[in-house]
Amino acid sequence: MRVGLLGGALVLVTACGGSVGGDGSGGGTSFGGSAGTGATSSGGFGGSTGGFGGSTGGFGGSTGGFGGSTGGTGGTGGYVDPGCPDAGPPPPPLNQCDPFGSPTGCDLGEGCYPYVQYPSGKCDKEQYGTYCAPAGSGKQGDPCGGELCAANHVCVITGVGTQCVQLCPLVGADNCPSGLFCVPIDVEGYGGCF
Repeated sequence: MRVGLLGGALVLVTACGGSVGGDGSGGGTSFGGSAGTGATSSGGFGGSTGGFGGSTGGFGGSTGGFGGSTGGTGGTGGYVDPGCPDAGPPPPPLNQCDPFGSPTGCDLGEGCYPYVQYPSGKCDKEQYGTYCAPAGSGKQGDPCGGELCAANHVCVITGVGTQCVQLCPLVGADNCPSGLFCVPIDVEGYGGCF
């Protein structure tokens, strides 16, 4: 009889997803895991760490000593609205030239470079555009920094530092060197060959 009750209790505990040690303490990790008096256990969804009624859980979890609780669902996740007015349309790009055009609109010896001007205030918007400047010499994969890359190239931050990459259109033929792909860069509407 005793073996039957113990076996039935074990099946009930196992069916609920909890675990119980030989001394009555809980242990392990499970979906909806539980712990005995003064024991600890960690659970996944709704799991618990024991004490007298205390538990720490995932969804709707609680933390407590004797019957105490904190938790539940909802909340803001830490987001605080900066109080900016509703967003209107983005400002139009300030394009002085077209890096894919022929001609680009720049003087001889100049390149057409896309840029992004990042916002300086919390409610400001990014400003995109292109400008003409004396062409640098850096080509695909060459290191760059404060100097400009060659015409039709742009300096980007990569996993190995700053490098010149060839500009490519995001729509249509990407004109990238063999083995490279056209990937969007920070300047809206433009890609770089990576």
